Amino acid sequence: MTRALVIGGSSEIGAAIGRELAALGFEVQLWGRDVPRLDWTVDSIQAAGGRATSAVVDVSDRAALRAAAEQALSGPRLGAVVWAAGLFDWAAADVAEPDTWDRLLDVNLAAAAVATRLLLPGLLAGAPSSLIYLGSAASRQAFAHNAAYVASKHGLAGLAGAVWLDVRDNGVKVSLIAPGLVAAGAGLRSPQGQADPRRLLQPADIAAAVRFVVTFPDRGCPTEIRLEPQAG
Repeated sequence: MTRALVIGGSSEIGAAIGRELAALGFEVQLWGRDVPRLDWTVDSIQAAGGRATSAVVDVSDRAALRAAAEQALSGPRLGAVVWAAGLFDWAAADVAEPDTWDRLLDVNLAAAAVATRLLLPGLLAGAPSSLIYLGSAASRQAFAHNAAYVASKHGLAGLAGAVWLDVRDNGVKVSLIAPGLVAAGAGLRSPQGQADPRRLLQPADIAAAVRFVVTFPDRGCPTEIRLEPQAG
């Protein structure tokens, strides 16, 4: 039995990733803060014949993050970890709320780095395995009115690249999946999402990219996958 961990599993994208990994035969554990949505995803996976559990974890609470990581490492072999947690903020740089930016950078980047350090020993012990970070189009380009978000996603891209160099010889694939607008969360609040969410990427598309990384032959690693809606 091999476990896959989805951090940020109570989001629509995290739920889609959890279902995809369960369909691959993983025992899936979902971390998140929204209990009803976690329960719904676990129920949907189990109804489809998969195995899933959930845990309420606030990644900004380092003590809770450490305890959850210790629990995850004590179970079955850890074959995949997906970082899908994140916050978003629409605000021009001169009027943004500093406390909001502080929490955004903590959740989107600092917590990802801490979780990596806590969980990487399990992935190394369970190799071949996969560590996947959910980035953004903002991982490689800048956008107005969300400077802290852009900075956090640039940082996440750097984290992914550096971690891969550290573990590439030890059987752990490390990948950044960088989608454009997705019909979920902040994407639905964008002008394009409000106009026609069907023209955006769907959560299942991100899950398909995760499947691609996890099932890619172990002799190679898709280090970065950029996804954009096909329709302009």
